[in-house]
This record gives sequence, structure tokens and C-alpha cells, in this order.
Amino acid sequence: MTERVQRQTMSVAEMAEELGISTKTGYALTHVAGFPAIRIGHRVRVSREGLAEWVRKNEGNKLEVAL
Repeated sequence: MTERVQRQTMSVAEMAEELGISTKTGYALTHVAGFPAIRIGHRVRVSREGLAEWVRKNEGNKLEVAL
């Protein structure tokens, strides 16, 4: 039986789905200072661990993102 390994990063679309936001808003978040986005060439990846920490730190805060 093959075990599925969870990747350390996710796409912006996957992150948006987990947060319940649009992909467009997800891409806007990647430009917010301190957001755990990693750019690899033209791709943008989001750290799973970094995202969980970022969400904990920003609970209760109102974030404004430019769309």
C-alpha cells in the first residue's frame, strides 16, 4: 500500500479553497507583508506550516487586500 506524503507547500488555489476565499483574493494575500508565500519561477507556493501560523497570528484582525 502506498502512503500519500503531504507536501510542505500548496498552490494558491489550494490555499484559497482551505481558507474559503477566492483565488483572486488568495493571490492578493501573497503580496501582504509577512504572508508565507514562496515564488519559484512564475509559480507561487504557500507554506502549509507558515499559513497555519499566519492565520493564528491574524485571528481577529481585519485585513484589507487590494484586488
